[in-house]
Amino acid sequence: MDIRGKAAYVKGLLDGLELDENDKQTKLLSAVIDLLQDMADDISNLEQSYDDVCDQIDALDDTVASLEEEFDNELWDLDSEDEYDDEDYDDDEDAEYEFTCPTCGKTVVIDGDTFNLGSMICPGCGQELEFDLSDDVDDGEDDELQSEPKV
Repeated sequence: MDIRGKAAYVKGLLDGLELDENDKQTKLLSAVIDLLQDMADDISNLEQSYDDVCDQIDALDDTVASLEEEFDNELWDLDSEDEYDDEDYDDDEDAEYEFTCPTCGKTVVIDGDTFNLGSMICPGCGQELEFDLSDDVDDGEDDELQSEPKV
């Protein structure tokens, strides 16, 4: 029997006694039983709210667990991709290349974006310089151009 049932049982006991409703003791017992019924209703409502909140927390916990699993799998996928991509991937935008112009002898430093254009005008003599990577030697260093620019 839940708390509401117990409060109703006590109220039934009081009613079964057939006490004089005008008697002070009967009024007191009736007021106490009414208070018990109100408290029982409030407690039952709180229990229901508690159960609802627990259900919502369980649902959120399941959602978070599935998101964590999905996120961990994506991170694992990214990590495994990075392991393979790091070997073949050159970040040319951040690299700097240094070379000497074969026409004027001026040393020129360019960034990866300029290098990726394939050619540029020498700031020293105005000669167009083309970059040819066909003879490029990969020694693991991205900071220096290994091949001579074509003129």
